[in-house]
Amino acid sequence: MRIGRLHKEVIAGSLVPSPCLTPSPLSPFCIVQNRATGHLQVRKSLNIRLPASPMKGHCARLSSLPNEIIDAIVDENQDDKAALRACSLVNHSWTYSSQRHIFSRVNFNNKRTNNLGQRHSQRSIEQFYTLICAHPFIATLVKAVDVSPLLDARLLARTLEKLTELENISIDLCGFHWDELSLYLRNTLVGTLRSLRITNLELHEGQFLHCEDFLALLGSSSHLKRLTLVGVSCGNFLDSRSRAENVNGLELQLESLAITLYDHSYYPLLKLLQSSVNLSSLDRLSVLTAGSGHLAERVVIAREILGRLSGSPLKYLALNVCLGEPLSNLIDVSQLRSIHIRLWWIRLDGHAKPDEWLRWMYAIFQEFAQWHKMEEATFEIFYASDFTVYVNEWAALDAVLGTIQSLKKVHLRLDNYDVARARWRHLREYPSSLGDDTNSVLPALAERKILFVEVAANFPC
Repeated sequence: MRIGRLHKEVIAGSLVPSPCLTPSPLSPFCIVQNRATGHLQVRKSLNIRLPASPMKGHCARLSSLPNEIIDAIVDENQDDKAALRACSLVNHSWTYSSQRHIFSRVNFNNKRTNNLGQRHSQRSIEQFYTLICAHPFIATLVKAVDVSPLLDARLLARTLEKLTELENISIDLCGFHWDELSLYLRNTLVGTLRSLRITNLELHEGQFLHCEDFLALLGSSSHLKRLTLVGVSCGNFLDSRSRAENVNGLELQLESLAITLYDHSYYPLLKLLQSSVNLSSLDRLSVLTAGSGHLAERVVIAREILGRLSGSPLKYLALNVCLGEPLSNLIDVSQLRSIHIRLWWIRLDGHAKPDEWLRWMYAIFQEFAQWHKMEEATFEIFYASDFTVYVNEWAALDAVLGTIQSLKKVHLRLDNYDVARARWRHLREYPSSLGDDTNSVLPALAERKILFVEVAANFPC
């Protein structure tokens, strides 16, 4: 959640836990069951005329529902922060469940790094600090926090001290060098990472001029299980003696590693991770390459990272390049249960062509079919022209996916780039026939009802 204008209004009471309060009999929400799908839907029940049949008789006030059902509905809608805030404001029976998700992740960062963005970030943390001072219970709900150097170091330190249940910290360095951060802020972050509860660290967009600083940061959190590095680079060790001392002090044994690296910045960091982190228990690996380098170079980078960082048999893998060779040449795929592939079909001069992507995916899923362990596949397609014209390639992929009986879900996430307007297409601009198009290219999956399609998945407007 982001702390904003809404939360000034609700600090006084609505978001504060009130376990003794009974559900309001005038709840403006009701639960409607769709006969066609069997799904439950949340609808406003005041000043809204609900359809007659087939919905008639299937609407129940929230006040008549057990809290267990309400909790399940809130859990299902946990990503819709606006709905959760609305629920917590209008009905006390939603309060704790809504709070649990609203405050599970608190984001103090602002995408703008100018003075306006810095003031916005500062106001956010000030408001949140006021809230948790008045109502300490809220602080115990926070499991993850996003911070940056734009925040006041001393106020950040006081805030982090109150987050006693914190498990995940995301640090956006905003392009700064680690050396450019104040000593107080660096000590605050290192001290926070010493907490035994912190098992997940995310580092974004920053540089460590000295690898010793990077190792010191990781060394303060030797209990980490999940590490995410996005656009992070570090320099080489100046002397081998210093390198040996720092590396030997690390005891990281990661279960999950996600790296998004730019061209020419990966090699020192890659060697550092390989020599200082125990990857024998790694079961989740995400390797995304970025930058303006030629496709062939990015493919080489991805192959090298996979070859160097794959420890034990992986259960989850994410990629955004077409490797053009069997995955089994690089990693052990015998235990792979989930794969996430980002397919860039925008600039065909700089990326693999769609038919090449589809043929490669057909080949790797043929491998997976031998093991019958694959349970979930996600394809994110960023495209500028009709992606359904590759009929033969789609048919082959659909056929091999249909043979994997262990497969439970296939997510197809589509983002269409409007070349004429030079922007990503809005949700409302997608043709109504898109659902039929996706069913036509993957009919076997659609028939098994395991195909889930989402449009404007990454660029919502």
